[in-house]
Amino acid sequence: MRVSSHQYHLNSIQNIQTNAGIFNEKSVQLGTNQRILKPSDDPLGTVMLMNLGSEIDSLEQYKTNMDAVNFSLGQQEVQLTGIVNQIYSLQSLITTAADGSYSDTEIKALGQEMSIAFPAIVDLLNATDSAGKYYFSGSKTDDKPFQIDGAGNYAYSGDSIVREVSVSDDSSVINNIIGDALDPSAGFLNAMKDYLVDVNNPPAGGVGAQSRVMIDKLAGFLSTISGQVTTIGATMASLDSVTTSNEDIKTFTVNLRDDLSSLDYPEAFVSLKESVAAYESSMQVYSNVSKLSLFSYI
Repeated sequence: MRVSSHQYHLNSIQNIQTNAGIFNEKSVQLGTNQRILKPSDDPLGTVMLMNLGSEIDSLEQYKTNMDAVNFSLGQQEVQLTGIVNQIYSLQSLITTAADGSYSDTEIKALGQEMSIAFPAIVDLLNATDSAGKYYFSGSKTDDKPFQIDGAGNYAYSGDSIVREVSVSDDSSVINNIIGDALDPSAGFLNAMKDYLVDVNNPPAGGVGAQSRVMIDKLAGFLSTISGQVTTIGATMASLDSVTTSNEDIKTFTVNLRDDLSSLDYPEAFVSLKESVAAYESSMQVYSNVSKLSLFSYI
């Protein structure tokens, strides 16, 4: 089969371009340490890299979610721990007031101390974050959870929505405690409010009976608050476990992605050298062919 000089020129140019392309590709691969520069380099590998990248992005988002939940629950735990401390103060004062030997003046003095501790509990139940959002109002974070209604009683103004945040592909955790779960129907707050009226205006015979009833209510309130603190602690402990698991998964996924995308340096370098040699050879052949004329064959 005879090959025309024109076809020979075209073949030579094509060889030069092919080897130049290989050289450029290997140069970029060596410079970036990336084996796959475009989908056509490895279609299946490209799909796997996209899936692995998506998994890593998800794990990073879960990490962000867990950091936010840890901070939020930690702040709520601080508020509830403050309530527990105030409950202990009230418990001591109310127990003292239950002693029938105290005079009206002494009972009123105890009432003045209670009137300091009690508003502190209300303030803690109505605590806000740095953005002014209420912790214990459910999803109604702009509304103060416990307020005095038209009848002069405390009422819960939030809702019952517990926000959940995803922390892994198949699990989520709570991000808030509902105020109505801390003091259902504001029962303790109203009982304490009414009790303070008696303490500040002691009836004949003192406030022994009222104090004993209030001690029971206080014990129930303490149990509820302590239970919610325990719930927060358990949730935060579970987050530590999930964090460790997610970090292990992320490490494995990142290593797998790197193994799939990273370049085999020795192989790429050999291929680069071969492309250079082939390119120089093609250029030499083309140069020689370009010098030929019809007289070269006579």
